[in-house]
Amino acid sequence: MTVFMLRFRLATLILMVSQLLSGCSSIEYPPDKAPRMVVLHDGVPFYLHGPAQGNGSDGTLAQGDEVQVLRKEFGYSFVQRDTGQKGFVANEELATAPPLPKQSPTPSQNLSTPSLWPQEKSLPDIRTPDLDTNEQLAPPGFRY
Repeated sequence: MTVFMLRFRLATLILMVSQLLSGCSSIEYPPDKAPRMVVLHDGVPFYLHGPAQGNGSDGTLAQGDEVQVLRKEFGYSFVQRDTGQKGFVANEELATAPPLPKQSPTPSQNLSTPSLWPQEKSLPDIRTPDLDTNEQLAPPGFRY
């Protein structure tokens, strides 16, 4: 084999390995199942067009702001704010949001619906002897 063929094969192998290592670098979520995250610190940079844009951040997020992660990438996540604005935020500035509280029935719901009322528990039928009568009770069974 010639030196050219060996170099060509080596270059092809290096290219294939680099493609395999960079293939799964992001996770995309459907909008209805996107995880909710909360911002950890005040003044977190928010980028509209990506974190590598030349003019700095387009805005900041405050501590406690909630966002939905649409796509999680290596260092930054593509998120959507409550206002509908989409952009990029650093992953280390986000944490999982606490679960939403359960909703109680609103006054507009019909409370006469049986499914909204708690179910009655039925107790076993236990008959106790009427102690005021002269009925003869059975003698106790064998005792140790």
